[in-house]
Amino acid sequence: MKKITISLLLITFLIPKIQYAQKGDGIAAAAGIVAGIGAGIAAVEILKEQMEQAAVEYALNNYPDIVDFQLKTNSLDGTKMKDLSSVSIVTFELENLKTQERFIMFAFTSGGWMNDFGVDLSYVTWRRFGVNEWNDLIKVYVETASKSSISVNDIAISKIVNKGVKKDRDWLVEFDKLKGDTYYTNNYSDEFKVVFNEKSLGIYVKETSDLVQISRSALIKAHEFLNRQD
Repeated sequence: MKKITISLLLITFLIPKIQYAQKGDGIAAAAGIVAGIGAGIAAVEILKEQMEQAAVEYALNNYPDIVDFQLKTNSLDGTKMKDLSSVSIVTFELENLKTQERFIMFAFTSGGWMNDFGVDLSYVTWRRFGVNEWNDLIKVYVETASKSSISVNDIAISKIVNKGVKKDRDWLVEFDKLKGDTYYTNNYSDEFKVVFNEKSLGIYVKETSDLVQISRSALIKAHEFLNRQD
């Protein structure tokens, strides 16, 4: 709630400044713009907090073996209010503080997942990946995107970057450069199909018939989180 409070305080502070600097219709217009920006920021923060709470509740209900944990997300950072409805996946980092085991939690969203009342969880599907399952998924993604083979061991110790996979300074594989209307696919499992298009990892969720896209930056952060050596 701190960010919401700060946003509202900024509105309160800035509007008087605008009123002294402008007159007539300009006052109302400037104040309306600032208030609109502040309201948008506050709305995004509220939705983010609702999703974080939903993720915590899901972990508590479904992972009883994890007693003490840390859970966080940066997925919605920088997202504008007008872009929220197009968000198809929210990524969470989950760490078991007792065992230091790490997981990535995906919240897959379907159309209608957010409305005037906030988040509608009936349109959200959850999926957790441990490091081994994640590396297997990324192996399939890399091989789909590059049309080249790579071992799971190399995936675990390498960096996923925008153009491919690097180990130290050496390229292990490079992704194909695709046009916007070209897709490479792989029937990964009974749950998902892996889809590569331009600069994102696409996952087709068979249960809901939704194609969700994970940005390359989110993928890189998730891979580093699971495979980092403390």
